[in-house]
Amino acid sequence: MPSRSDPPLVVYDDSIRQELHDRLGKVEGQLRGIGRMIDHQRPPEEVLQQLASIRSAVKSITKAVMRSYIVGCAAEAARSGDGALDTMLEMLLKFVKE
Repeated sequence: MPSRSDPPLVVYDDSIRQELHDRLGKVEGQLRGIGRMIDHQRPPEEVLQQLASIRSAVKSITKAVMRSYIVGCAAEAARSGDGALDTMLEMLLKFVKE
């Protein structure tokens, strides 16, 4: 476990963080759009198509976060030897089985 004097772990560099925020902003906009579609009685096929698009976008965001997690934390987790690697592997397996 890091001590209070250790520098904070940087998992997302500035470019990755901005990219993730941009992608999340698009998903937020899509969700609001689906709400409007429902309010305007759009056909279920159109709503479902937009939901599929959101699901794909969220999956892509999840992969990017997972990649950052692996790259940024794997070496530290392996070095620490305090069960952090096991915790990381459990997290990865949880997402793989979905």
